[in-house]
Amino acid sequence: MTVSTSVYCSNDNNNSLANLKTGEIKLLFAIFEKLSIIQDQNSIRKEIFDDLLHLFNADFIASYIWNQDKKAFGKGVSINMSPDNLLRYEKYFQFCDPITLKLQKRRKATLVCEVMPQKELMGTEFFNDFLFKDGLYHGMNLYAYDGDLNIGDLRIWRSKNRSCFGKKEQSLLNIILPYFRNALRNIKIMSIAEKKASFWNELLENSNTALFLFDNVGKLIFRNKQAQLVENELTAAEYIDFYSRICSLADKNFCHTQWGAYFLSVCSVPCPDKEQSLTAVMANRTAHVKIDKDMLTGRHHLTAREIEVCLLVCKGLIDNEIADILGISFYTVRTHLKNIFMKVDVTNRTELIFVLFENVVDMSTA
Repeated sequence: MTVSTSVYCSNDNNNSLANLKTGEIKLLFAIFEKLSIIQDQNSIRKEIFDDLLHLFNADFIASYIWNQDKKAFGKGVSINMSPDNLLRYEKYFQFCDPITLKLQKRRKATLVCEVMPQKELMGTEFFNDFLFKDGLYHGMNLYAYDGDLNIGDLRIWRSKNRSCFGKKEQSLLNIILPYFRNALRNIKIMSIAEKKASFWNELLENSNTALFLFDNVGKLIFRNKQAQLVENELTAAEYIDFYSRICSLADKNFCHTQWGAYFLSVCSVPCPDKEQSLTAVMANRTAHVKIDKDMLTGRHHLTAREIEVCLLVCKGLIDNEIADILGISFYTVRTHLKNIFMKVDVTNRTELIFVLFENVVDMSTA
């Protein structure tokens, strides 16, 4: 059993994870399955904590939900960390936190030492009066985004006497990212719908997401208007293949979570008049947002010339080719790239392309 045929991940991750042990694969799929079951924000995170600690051979884990209105992290849950210490974080230390803002910008699994050297971190109040109080030393963080909104994170740490996390752990956490993000996104959708009196109508019929509802024996009992529109857009052969993938997910087969332009997810839906929950499979069309001048100006504050260089980098041009097209010297191109890397908070053109393309195109392969 190989990771490339079992786990929804990028080619880079495939290369890093070719030698996964059977126990690690089982933990990975256990996490996927738990994330597929809709619960509240606290429960869904706590459910996967033990598996994450074992998978990453870690000592501590915490997770927060960003409150956009208050501009602060809240609803924290954790394992092996002092509640009093976490309360101090929410009330004070998050506002003098020297690493989280930098980690958030990465939008992928990132080692803490990548954004701040360990020696420099150890000289901060944040480390000495917060992290080290519970014994946190080597860290790796992941932040899930729904568009531009941070909807939840995973903060995984080891103690001082342990080794630092490495590329393998980063690759594993990046594989978990789309499942974690989708679970939090679905919980958000469900919680909004539950607040409305017309729960079923709002959730199922008026949703912009194509939704297929199955009973406990796998029989399709409902599909909303958006699902019917998908059927009308596809040829008969395409829809048979698409519906086969939907049924596979309803049967808890998570090997493939994408069909064409659709990202597929599954969750349990409580039914008011039935003892057993129903299974909903949702199909969200992959967004096609362009990397254009407005995006680069608004999000990363690049100058007009930096934008031109950035767009040519995204097209795969090397520095000499960029210089010829723009009529500037090779060294000027290098200067612009240095400024771009600093503004986007990356260290090379590969990281630059990754950051710009994330949430714009699907970086994974089914």
